[in-house]
Amino acid sequence: MQQTAVPAQRSKPLTLLGPAEPSLFERLVPAADWRYKVAAVVGGIALVALLAQARFFIPDNPVPITLQGFGILMLGGVLGWRLGLASAFGYYLVGMAGLPVFAKGGEGWDYVIHGVTGGYLLGFILAAGVIGYLSQRGWNRGRVLWPMLIGSLLIYAPALIWLSVFDFSWPAEGELLLSALYPFLAGDILKLMAAAAVTGGLWRIADSKR
Repeated sequence: MQQTAVPAQRSKPLTLLGPAEPSLFERLVPAADWRYKVAAVVGGIALVALLAQARFFIPDNPVPITLQGFGILMLGGVLGWRLGLASAFGYYLVGMAGLPVFAKGGEGWDYVIHGVTGGYLLGFILAAGVIGYLSQRGWNRGRVLWPMLIGSLLIYAPALIWLSVFDFSWPAEGELLLSALYPFLAGDILKLMAAAAVTGGLWRIADSKR
């Protein structure tokens, strides 16, 4: 008796990133046209600028601890990668243009290029884009904590490179991580957890409207 061969079934590859989907903003405002999107970008810039003014300094550390990192995480998580990136980049540009949107009312070319926080500001742009991309590729709802964590770490990458390349007489030799990273970790963990909680709650609202 001849047996019919059963073709082997191919297993589906495991992927970390799902297909592209609308951002949280688009879920909350499904009828949003370009005017709503422009307003969202401008609102994002204003939010980060406002949160930048909530600050305090650690003794002998010129980098302030602010709430603007929370705002940047929210830009990516809520607006998605396109609008979130536009808001973060817009914040950078309006500060460079002379509006006092940076911490302690900082503004202008000299503040960014000749200041110790220039790398952190670049990290904001990188973080918003990556968080938005991951959020629109399935890292949302119950997984929203992970893009927030990755985005927080990405803020430090250009910041540490910036401080390593340029000489600001700070931090002292051999104290890069001790001065420019470790003092901010506890606060940033709280900020990313808060951003994940708020974004997760907004996703539940968006899903309840469908």
